[in-house]
Amino acid sequence: MATSHLKARKCRLVARASILVAALLASVFGQFCLGVCFGSPVPGGGGGAGGEEGKAAPRPQHAQAAVAQMSQMEMPEAPADPLDWSVDEVRAASFMASASYAGSLCAALEAGKSGEEYSVRLAAMLAHSDGARGFFVTYLTEPSLETLADSPSGLSPLVVEALRGVDTTVITSLAIMNVAMPTATALAHEANGDLELAQNSARTARRGSRVLQVLANDQSTGPATRSELDACRAAAAAWPETAAGDTQWRPFFKRWRYGENQLRAIGEALDQVLGTTVS
Repeated sequence: MATSHLKARKCRLVARASILVAALLASVFGQFCLGVCFGSPVPGGGGGAGGEEGKAAPRPQHAQAAVAQMSQMEMPEAPADPLDWSVDEVRAASFMASASYAGSLCAALEAGKSGEEYSVRLAAMLAHSDGARGFFVTYLTEPSLETLADSPSGLSPLVVEALRGVDTTVITSLAIMNVAMPTATALAHEANGDLELAQNSARTARRGSRVLQVLANDQSTGPATRSELDACRAAAAAWPETAAGDTQWRPFFKRWRYGENQLRAIGEALDQVLGTTVS
């Protein structure tokens, strides 16, 4: 791939991220900076503590610094054929390498490629935090994945199989944030009149909801996923008036300063996922 194409691809990745979920941000924010909320330069938005309802909250300075630092990082070149990487290479890849590799893997799956050689590589991506975040960077945001991510018949069987085999300690919080954050960001963009960005964030939330529904309905991943969904929903409903729902999610909502309309929308999105689960 030409250098100019690599730079353009890197710029698109950075521009689409409202928060970046690499280890770079994890080291700044801690465990909560796991989600991806792409199609947006707005990290939170809305009222809440210190914010005016309907307007985007200012990006925290440390997030700005992290985004600037990441923009200087090299985007590794992905193989044209995802099978050129061994399973061990996929399993050991950094966030940036995983994000690049996901473009190659998702393109192959969208083109109809299937089989064990692809499924084991997707499972290897989802087995570690950097790989999972790198995969969702592409899977939740790339418009061209109409069959793989948006088919009316449901998610690709290969993707469903991989999700059912994940470690919930790696994926669950990430999957919930991949619904909550773009749901809130879409409203911030609508309030700012950025309809195209709002649509991009809405697509991310919609795809994230489909992923979360698979996790919540599976016999293996369902109990932990539904428990975490309940905790996040309670924290969103309680914030900031009461101490109810005082879990790991309260610092998350405090950090991003979502407004009442955004918290309500997040709750409704999570309720919809819970409403489609089978206990």
